Amino acid sequence: PPKCGEYGNFTLTFDDAATGSSNSSNLLPVTGMTNPYHHLFYANGFVYLPDKWEPFPAISQPNVAMYLPIRAALLPSKPFAGSMLAGEIGAGPRASVDAYWFHAYAGYFGCALNGITPCTLYISGYRYDPLLRKEVVVAQQNATIPACYLYIGCKMTRVDFGEKFRGLSGIQFNAYTYNLGIPQSYMMDSLEMEWANSSCAAGILRIGH
Repeated sequence: PPKCGEYGNFTLTFDDAATGSSNSSNLLPVTGMTNPYHHLFYANGFVYLPDKWEPFPAISQPNVAMYLPIRAALLPSKPFAGSMLAGEIGAGPRASVDAYWFHAYAGYFGCALNGITPCTLYISGYRYDPLLRKEVVVAQQNATIPACYLYIGCKMTRVDFGEKFRGLSGIQFNAYTYNLGIPQSYMMDSLEMEWANSSCAAGILRIGH
Protein backbone atom coordinates (compact mmCIF):
# COMPACT_ATOMS: atom_id res chain seq x y z
CA PRO A 1 0.00 0.00 0.00
CA PRO A 2 1.17 3.58 -0.58
CA LYS A 3 2.85 5.31 2.35
CA CYS A 4 2.22 8.92 3.24
CA GLY A 5 2.05 11.20 6.23
CA GLU A 6 4.07 10.10 9.26
CA TYR A 7 5.26 6.50 9.09
CA GLY A 8 8.21 4.20 9.66
CA ASN A 9 10.89 4.11 12.32
CA PHE A 10 11.25 6.76 15.00
CA THR A 11 13.23 7.27 18.21
CA LEU A 12 11.94 8.86 21.40
CA THR A 13 14.83 11.02 22.62
CA PHE A 14 12.98 13.48 24.92
CA ASP A 15 15.28 16.23 23.61
CA ASP A 16 12.79 18.46 21.79
CA ALA A 17 11.21 19.99 24.89
CA ALA A 18 12.33 22.68 27.33
CA THR A 19 13.06 21.60 30.89
CA GLY A 20 12.65 23.54 34.11
CA SER A 21 13.86 27.07 34.63
CA SER A 22 16.81 28.63 32.86
CA ASN A 23 16.97 31.46 35.42
CA SER A 24 18.42 29.49 38.32
CA SER A 25 21.10 26.83 38.51
CA ASN A 26 19.87 25.85 41.97
CA LEU A 27 16.56 24.38 40.85
CA LEU A 28 16.34 20.81 39.64
CA PRO A 29 14.74 21.27 36.20
CA VAL A 30 12.39 18.29 36.30
CA THR A 31 9.47 18.60 33.90
CA GLY A 32 6.51 16.24 33.77
CA MET A 33 5.86 14.58 30.42
CA THR A 34 3.33 16.38 28.25
CA ASN A 35 0.51 14.19 26.97
CA PRO A 36 0.58 13.36 24.17
CA TYR A 37 4.28 13.54 23.29
CA HIS A 38 5.04 12.29 19.77
CA HIS A 39 1.49 10.91 19.62
CA LEU A 40 1.96 8.69 22.69
CA PHE A 41 0.79 9.06 26.29
CA TYR A 42 2.84 8.63 29.46
CA ALA A 43 1.78 7.43 32.91
CA ASN A 44 2.01 9.68 35.94
CA GLY A 45 5.57 9.63 37.27
CA PHE A 46 7.36 10.16 33.95
CA VAL A 47 9.50 13.30 33.81
CA TYR A 48 12.39 14.48 31.68
CA LEU A 49 15.47 16.43 32.68
CA PRO A 50 18.95 17.37 31.39
CA ASP A 51 21.44 14.58 31.97
CA LYS A 52 23.76 16.89 33.93
CA TRP A 53 21.31 16.51 36.83
CA GLU A 54 21.67 12.72 37.02
CA PRO A 55 24.63 10.30 36.76
CA PHE A 56 23.90 8.65 33.39
CA PRO A 57 24.97 10.61 30.26
CA ALA A 58 22.18 10.78 27.70
CA ILE A 59 22.51 8.67 24.57
CA SER A 60 21.10 11.66 22.69
CA GLN A 61 21.77 15.06 24.21
CA PRO A 62 20.62 16.81 26.27
CA ASN A 63 17.66 15.15 28.03
CA VAL A 64 16.73 11.79 29.48
CA ALA A 65 13.38 10.52 30.70
CA MET A 66 13.05 9.44 34.32
CA TYR A 67 10.32 7.43 36.01
CA LEU A 68 9.54 8.14 39.66
CA PRO A 69 7.29 5.31 40.94
CA ILE A 70 6.99 6.46 44.54
CA ARG A 71 6.57 10.15 43.75
CA ALA A 72 4.09 9.71 40.90
CA ALA A 73 1.17 10.69 43.12
CA LEU A 74 2.95 13.91 44.12
CA LEU A 75 3.51 15.15 40.57
CA PRO A 76 0.87 17.22 38.75
CA SER A 77 -1.44 14.87 36.87
CA LYS A 78 -1.21 15.11 33.09
CA PRO A 79 -4.19 14.61 30.76
CA PHE A 80 -5.13 10.91 30.51
CA ALA A 81 -2.05 9.88 32.55
CA GLY A 82 -4.29 8.36 35.19
CA SER A 83 -5.70 5.94 32.62
CA MET A 84 -2.25 4.46 32.01
CA LEU A 85 -0.72 1.57 33.92
CA ALA A 86 2.20 2.39 36.21
CA GLY A 87 5.29 2.94 34.05
CA GLU A 88 3.35 2.63 30.78
CA ILE A 89 3.91 4.46 27.51
CA GLY A 90 1.40 3.97 24.73
CA ALA A 91 -1.67 4.97 22.79
CA GLY A 92 -3.57 5.58 26.03
CA PRO A 93 -7.15 6.72 25.33
CA ARG A 94 -6.59 5.88 21.65
CA ALA A 95 -5.51 2.28 22.32
CA SER A 96 -8.33 0.93 20.15
CA VAL A 97 -7.02 2.89 17.12
CA ASP A 98 -4.25 0.84 15.51
CA ALA A 99 -2.83 3.93 13.78
CA TYR A 100 -1.13 4.55 17.14
CA TRP A 101 0.17 1.02 17.63
CA PHE A 102 3.90 0.49 17.36
CA HIS A 103 6.75 -1.99 17.25
CA ALA A 104 9.27 -1.60 20.10
CA TYR A 105 12.85 -2.63 19.32
CA ALA A 106 15.24 -1.33 21.98
CA GLY A 107 15.99 1.34 24.57
CA TYR A 108 18.70 2.54 26.95
CA PHE A 109 18.25 2.40 30.73
CA GLY A 110 20.02 3.36 33.93
CA CYS A 111 18.91 2.54 37.47
CA ALA A 112 18.73 5.32 40.06
CA LEU A 113 19.62 3.18 43.03
CA ASN A 114 22.60 3.44 45.40
CA GLY A 115 25.41 2.82 42.91
CA ILE A 116 26.04 -0.62 44.41
CA THR A 117 23.04 -2.87 43.77
CA PRO A 118 21.78 -3.75 40.26
CA CYS A 119 18.13 -3.43 39.25
CA THR A 120 15.75 -5.78 37.52
CA LEU A 121 13.77 -4.09 34.75
CA TYR A 122 10.39 -5.70 34.08
CA ILE A 123 9.10 -4.99 30.57
CA SER A 124 5.56 -5.81 29.43
CA GLY A 125 3.99 -5.30 26.01
CA TYR A 126 0.24 -4.70 25.68
CA ARG A 127 -2.19 -4.86 22.78
CA TYR A 128 -5.77 -3.63 22.81
CA ASP A 129 -8.31 -6.47 22.61
CA PRO A 130 -11.55 -5.28 20.94
CA LEU A 131 -13.56 -8.14 22.46
CA LEU A 132 -12.42 -7.45 26.02
CA ARG A 133 -12.27 -3.70 25.37
CA LYS A 134 -8.99 -3.36 27.22
CA GLU A 135 -5.28 -3.89 26.79
CA VAL A 136 -3.92 -7.38 27.41
CA VAL A 137 -0.36 -8.58 27.92
CA VAL A 138 1.18 -10.08 24.78
CA ALA A 139 4.90 -9.93 25.66
CA GLN A 140 7.05 -9.98 28.79
CA GLN A 141 10.77 -9.70 29.35
CA ASN A 142 13.16 -9.03 32.23
CA ALA A 143 16.56 -7.36 32.03
CA THR A 144 19.26 -6.76 34.63
CA ILE A 145 20.54 -3.19 34.74
CA PRO A 146 24.03 -3.26 36.27
CA ALA A 147 24.94 -0.97 39.13
CA CYS A 148 27.11 2.07 38.47
CA TYR A 149 29.53 1.84 41.36
CA LEU A 150 29.47 5.08 43.39
CA TYR A 151 27.92 6.76 40.33
CA ILE A 152 31.33 7.19 38.68
CA GLY A 153 31.65 6.76 34.90
CA CYS A 154 28.05 5.63 34.50
CA LYS A 155 26.73 4.39 31.16
CA MET A 156 23.19 3.50 30.17
CA THR A 157 22.54 -0.14 29.32
CA ARG A 158 21.02 -1.03 25.96
CA VAL A 159 18.11 -3.46 26.20
CA ASP A 160 16.86 -5.14 23.02
CA PHE A 161 13.22 -6.18 23.16
CA GLY A 162 12.14 -9.61 21.95
CA GLU A 163 10.24 -10.28 18.74
CA LYS A 164 6.91 -10.40 20.58
CA PHE A 165 7.12 -6.66 21.27
CA ARG A 166 5.48 -5.87 17.95
CA GLY A 167 2.08 -4.40 17.18
CA LEU A 168 1.69 -2.92 20.65
CA SER A 169 -0.75 -0.35 21.97
CA GLY A 170 1.38 0.10 25.10
CA ILE A 171 4.68 -0.86 26.69
CA GLN A 172 5.39 -0.83 30.42
CA PHE A 173 8.71 -0.47 32.26
CA ASN A 174 9.15 -0.96 36.01
CA ALA A 175 12.44 -1.33 37.88
CA TYR A 176 13.00 -3.11 41.19
CA THR A 177 15.93 -3.73 43.50
CA TYR A 178 17.65 -6.92 42.38
CA ASN A 179 16.27 -9.89 44.39
CA LEU A 180 14.41 -7.59 46.81
CA GLY A 181 11.50 -6.29 44.73
CA ILE A 182 11.61 -2.70 46.01
CA PRO A 183 10.36 -0.22 43.33
CA GLN A 184 13.13 1.99 41.96
CA SER A 185 13.40 5.06 39.78
CA TYR A 186 15.10 4.61 36.43
CA MET A 187 16.46 6.70 33.58
CA MET A 188 15.56 6.00 29.96
CA ASP A 189 16.67 7.35 26.59
CA SER A 190 16.49 6.68 22.86
CA LEU A 191 13.57 4.26 22.61
CA GLU A 192 13.77 2.74 19.12
CA MET A 193 10.30 2.16 17.69
CA GLU A 194 8.30 1.95 14.47
CA TRP A 195 4.68 2.65 13.63
CA ALA A 196 2.95 -0.70 13.15
CA ASN A 197 0.32 0.57 10.72
CA SER A 198 2.09 2.05 7.70
CA SER A 199 -1.02 2.69 5.61
CA CYS A 200 -1.57 6.09 4.06
CA ALA A 201 -4.69 6.67 6.18
CA ALA A 202 -2.82 5.93 9.42
CA GLY A 203 0.12 8.12 8.41
CA ILE A 204 -2.15 11.08 7.68
CA LEU A 205 -4.02 10.60 10.97
CA ARG A 206 -0.74 10.77 12.90
CA ILE A 207 0.32 14.07 11.29
CA GLY A 208 -2.04 16.23 13.30
CA HIS A 209 -2.64 14.10 16.37
